[in-house]
Amino acid sequence: MPLLKIVPFIALCALLGACSNGNNGTPNSALAYSAEIRRTDYGIPHIKADDWGGLGYGYGYAYAQDNFCITMREIVFSRSRSAELLGDNGGSADSDFLFRYLYGSKEEFQATFFDPLPDYVKELTAGMAAGMNRYLAETGVENLPEGDLGCRDASWVSEIDAVDLLMYQGRETFRGSSNQGTLRRAILDTAGPDAQVVARKIMPSAQQLAAIGPSLRQFAAEISPEVRGSNGIAMGRDVTQNGYGMLLGNPHQPWQRAGSWYQAHLTIPGVYDVAGASLTGYPFIGIGFNKDVAWTHTVSPANRFSLYELTLNPENPLQYDYDGEWRDIVPEDVEIQAMLSDGSLETRTHTFYTSQYGPIVNLKGVDSLFDGWPLFNGTSLIALRDANLTTGPRGIPLWITKGQATNLDEYIEALGIIGNPVFHDLAADRSGEAFYGEISSIPFITQSQLDDCVDGIGALLAAATSNVIVGLDGSRSECEWGTDPEAPEGSNLYGASSLPQLRTTNYVANSNNSYWLSNPEMPITGFPVIMGPVGHENLQQFSRTRIGLVMIRERIAGTDGFSAEPGFTLETLQQLMYSNRVYIAELVLDDVLTICDLLDPPADADETRAVQACAVLASWDRKANVDSRGVQVFNEFWRAVRSATKVGFQGVVDDQDFWDVDFTPADAVSTPAGIDLTLSTNHDLVIAALSQAVQRLEDANVALDAPWGEVQVAVKNSERIAIHGGSGDIGIYGAIGVGLSEGGYVNPGGGNSYIQTVTFDESDCPIADVILVPSNSTDPESPHFADQTRLYSNKEWVRFPFCEQEIEAAQVGETLEISEAK
Repeated sequence: MPLLKIVPFIALCALLGACSNGNNGTPNSALAYSAEIRRTDYGIPHIKADDWGGLGYGYGYAYAQDNFCITMREIVFSRSRSAELLGDNGGSADSDFLFRYLYGSKEEFQATFFDPLPDYVKELTAGMAAGMNRYLAETGVENLPEGDLGCRDASWVSEIDAVDLLMYQGRETFRGSSNQGTLRRAILDTAGPDAQVVARKIMPSAQQLAAIGPSLRQFAAEISPEVRGSNGIAMGRDVTQNGYGMLLGNPHQPWQRAGSWYQAHLTIPGVYDVAGASLTGYPFIGIGFNKDVAWTHTVSPANRFSLYELTLNPENPLQYDYDGEWRDIVPEDVEIQAMLSDGSLETRTHTFYTSQYGPIVNLKGVDSLFDGWPLFNGTSLIALRDANLTTGPRGIPLWITKGQATNLDEYIEALGIIGNPVFHDLAADRSGEAFYGEISSIPFITQSQLDDCVDGIGALLAAATSNVIVGLDGSRSECEWGTDPEAPEGSNLYGASSLPQLRTTNYVANSNNSYWLSNPEMPITGFPVIMGPVGHENLQQFSRTRIGLVMIRERIAGTDGFSAEPGFTLETLQQLMYSNRVYIAELVLDDVLTICDLLDPPADADETRAVQACAVLASWDRKANVDSRGVQVFNEFWRAVRSATKVGFQGVVDDQDFWDVDFTPADAVSTPAGIDLTLSTNHDLVIAALSQAVQRLEDANVALDAPWGEVQVAVKNSERIAIHGGSGDIGIYGAIGVGLSEGGYVNPGGGNSYIQTVTFDESDCPIADVILVPSNSTDPESPHFADQTRLYSNKEWVRFPFCEQEIEAAQVGETLEISEAK
């Protein structure tokens, strides 16, 4: 029985908000799919249809022209057939096992998740599948794109249907919980009481327990949102020069494959008219704007799951105590097919173990101390409960309804669907209001439960990870997730009004820390730690958070040099986005140079390399522009500092011995700052880190003073395109995700992706300048494979045409009208 079956079907109907045939304004045409497709500059498709099926059809066809192979490959994984169709080299048996366990067979998934959806969602998704299938039929598998992301002549290419697309979207929902790193491994590593390592029956010593701290902190760091970060600013009329709302959306998503963006404009006249970007393979706009509202998201650090410590029956290791009664742990065998090297198939089986909370997990991947059934204490196991098990199907109704909002009242009301798996929401509207909300899937665990139910192994986990990992007592019913009457029925999540939010005519911002300092002049306080343990109330913030707030304050005051007049315009917002200040350098570089000045003459090889590094850093402009010289030196220097000091889950150095001005919650934007030069250990640390930076760059054959645009590049069809921005760890707002390799920082995997700056005026046409950094197509032969990448390199923008007259003026090529019988 798949894990989803533990959710009662009647409750699931309520979760989806649709056990009826409501169509959200959809004409019920059974005759044909029909859509109009126009493209404007840089290949942006504008899809218009009379109904939801037609809209999905046109969008699916246009999307497939640019990115068919990306989604086709992901659907192979979502069907749990990757090992069968791609083999062990291209597929993943572990992934297939996990999602077959979580969602069951395709037929089971359809009955439980797809069939209860509103008609308009089913029509939209079915239309998208039909449009993609039309593209495949017209193109032929032999003519599909080639290249690393292509699928020409691939045996695993096939037609798809609406259920395939929803399974793919559901799988992506788990990237904030069960489908990430160590958690995924922990579910798969559980092997049952007979096959597990024999458990130690003696409690570890205090020294042994202390020794696992770094491993647990690394576990927590893996689910820190800094890795997947984003920035967002929503501005109200008090801080914009035009008196309208204004928004910056700057998600840091992958550049290819699942999780990447695709630009589009989707219209059903009078029903839905939204532009922006969707995640690849999604049939709706995720981050975007309509004529009255603009919105964006950043990944939130709130807890999406909890662990439960189960006390085992000493007479039966497949039972655990719950309120004084024994409950069963149920084994479930899951079968998949896997292709061998000779092309034949074999059946593989994996056994999962399920409690009332969810799967039993084995955290030996964190530390061997957590191996065994039972664990080291001789009495316990750990189970996982995931808040996002049923979130996915609520996502489409949520984002469609958000896109239909005509003001913030309607936008905020839509958020109550709780179909958002992992994001902060930021929005601004035409009237000049701004909104921030952490209105997403968060388990209903109260602070009193955290105070009372976190004990035993759970207390060990919470203490070592600063509550990033929450472990509750699974033997007591009072430690179960509670019920919020405002939340979707049966979800055991917090309802919207119980979650952190701020509505203002000033501004709100977020760069992946908690809700606390969405606006430092209006801090949000008094919420349970599970709503944002990373950067929670009174904790040190990311350097990206800090530089963002610093730049906002400077722009409001008119002191940033962009414009003498205070307040935001679209132009000054774009200057802020592309400023590429390196905030950590602003905080510490003067002190680093002071230390280097004392090395005259250098006494050894480390000091010699340190002086060499400082010679470059002294003339560096402290930015990460393509013509900046020295970014690479500082980047590797700070990397070495972070590895040698105490680094918290915020990705920040929180070793107070390092800083000259210690962190204080009363001034969380400006502190900590400077290096404490009175401590010789800090001198030694700086010299060693500078030396390591020089050595790493020399080993990678990167010149210390090379322009950043020659060092950090995207290679597209052998063209090296300079990429500005850089690591968020050194306080660059426009983060780029790429590590040092031979020759530099080559081919970023993510970071600045779809960026939008949006405002309004007296017309009905929103004003939006956007950029999709990787460009809108993954086909190497497409003219839109690298065109926006070049624009980004030059700090340019694309004006997104929204109103009819704008689309007509910007249209490239002929209008395509497509249709087919259902």
